[in-house]
Amino acid sequence: MRFACHLLLTLAIPLAAHTQDTPRLKSADGRPMEFDVVSVKPSRSASTDMGIASPPMSDGITIQNMPPEHILQAAFGLYQSDRIVGLPAWATQERYDVSARVSDADVALYHQVIDPIQRAPMLQKILVDRFNLKSHFETKELTVYALVVAKGGSKMTEIQPASGPNGIKDGGSRHLGRGSIQSMGQPLKPLVNALTQQLGQPIVDRTGLTGYYNFTLTWTPEGLAPTANENSNAPSIFTALQEQLGLKLERVKAPMQILVIDHIERPSEN
Repeated sequence: MRFACHLLLTLAIPLAAHTQDTPRLKSADGRPMEFDVVSVKPSRSASTDMGIASPPMSDGITIQNMPPEHILQAAFGLYQSDRIVGLPAWATQERYDVSARVSDADVALYHQVIDPIQRAPMLQKILVDRFNLKSHFETKELTVYALVVAKGGSKMTEIQPASGPNGIKDGGSRHLGRGSIQSMGQPLKPLVNALTQQLGQPIVDRTGLTGYYNFTLTWTPEGLAPTANENSNAPSIFTALQEQLGLKLERVKAPMQILVIDHIERPSEN
């Protein structure tokens, strides 16, 4: 999966989840899984592009040229800057390269976890250990989008996923391109995360749909002319959701979690 616009992601699905609702992976000895070897270095790249990669069959995660603000967004699933408060200026400007991998004893279990959302607490642990992160959540009412089922019902194809290790269901995979999302056996959470990134607005899932789905969503990105390989007649993302998936976005007021940064430091040396 690739997502452009000064941010390149390579994930089967987003590495995004909140601390409270993400079950911890268990290591071979039954303890919460952590990365065994972690390298954090200031980035020397002159590029403005950033990258984060955690493919399902890897033994870790690689982050390139990313400020702590964006690492926090990926680790906690909060993609709007107003949902992370208290960051010092350096944490929004300075960029770092991070490489982390699990121990040899945990590689087999790590490979079996197809849903990278389950790896988010491991990225949070890097922030705690290496950036001395101290934070807490507060709740604030914000104007957001609610994703709901449109009149006529869902048009997505529901499937029955296989059960993976640690009691976790197979999270499937997806392909994200410019103006397109293809889901192969995923729950709605990755779609909500992708829409949040595309629209730059918080989205709450009020569909009541709890299954795993196959679908293809195609739209014309706002403010961008279609390329030669794109459908010039593709609708807006709002119309595409309703026509292609049987879902729609509505403006609502909703309580949202805000991550308050109590303390963060430049990372410790390797």
